[in-house]
Amino acid sequence: MVYFRLTTWCSDLCSDFYTDDEVEQARLLMAKVLPSKRFGKPRGAAKDVVNRTLSALLKICLNPHVELPTFCVVHVTRLPPVDIHHIDMSAVLLELQQLHAEVRAVNCIRDEVAVLRQELVELKQSKIEMMVRHSSHVNRVSGELDFPPLPKPENANGTQLPGAGADDIAAKYQAAQAKKFSDHARGLQAAGIRQQQPKRRHPPVVGSSASNNVVKAVATQRIIDVFVSRLHPMTTVSELQDCINVIKGDSLSVHDVKCEKLNARYEHLYSSFRVQLRVDSSDMKCALELFMANESWPNGVFVRRYFPPEAARWLIRRIKVVYVCHRLTVAR
Repeated sequence: MVYFRLTTWCSDLCSDFYTDDEVEQARLLMAKVLPSKRFGKPRGAAKDVVNRTLSALLKICLNPHVELPTFCVVHVTRLPPVDIHHIDMSAVLLELQQLHAEVRAVNCIRDEVAVLRQELVELKQSKIEMMVRHSSHVNRVSGELDFPPLPKPENANGTQLPGAGADDIAAKYQAAQAKKFSDHARGLQAAGIRQQQPKRRHPPVVGSSASNNVVKAVATQRIIDVFVSRLHPMTTVSELQDCINVIKGDSLSVHDVKCEKLNARYEHLYSSFRVQLRVDSSDMKCALELFMANESWPNGVFVRRYFPPEAARWLIRRIKVVYVCHRLTVAR
């Protein structure tokens, strides 16, 4: 337990002090000194690689059965001060000298900040003076360009016409602005102006009479695409068709059933199929409700609507148009 704690403490100390390149050089040097030991570079993140390398090196250094050569320090300033009895005064003096240099640099920056603040205050003061001069100039020019008031209209007797003054016009304008929208609407209705009513459009209807058989409509059909997945990998097309026949029963008329096996991501685990059902347009809703119900399919089978890509959709539309044209031609 003590050996493990000592190794962990030394590994943390070395990883905080030495760089990654220095640790790698130490690993290569140890591999040359002890060719019988294998010191391969660990894999993983940079921090994990450094920790594992240091742990391996420390286990070799702390092993009393391994004879290692005596290493000497080239740069004494690089040694970390561990304890008060093992402190390097040269390192302390070097750090103190660097601290003094940083303090001098901060004092220089402080003087520059004070100069910038003084310049900012002067710019604000000059901006205020310019605004004051501009406002006084505008007031002086506007005073020179003032026009005399317009005379109020008078009649032949010299009396003022009622409601023709500027004050009366302004009062009427304010009264018109203060008038509510509802008051305007009531005024328009009282004047006989009515809102134009939209034309009522009747929706199209689809005939459903069973007694009127004088003419016959063209039988249209729709295709329902269903995606079936999570089936057993050995499921065949015939087995899936039998399952669909059991689902539709005798209540629904399905003219054609096509099953296409798709490429599953994990073919050894499950299989997926695309099922195309051709039904009458009148049975479209019932077919969707039947084939998209949970109770229709076996337990655990995944089912949803299948929507082909855009290119396939365009081709299917073209095929449907050709099919409808052919049916109309045969009906004639």
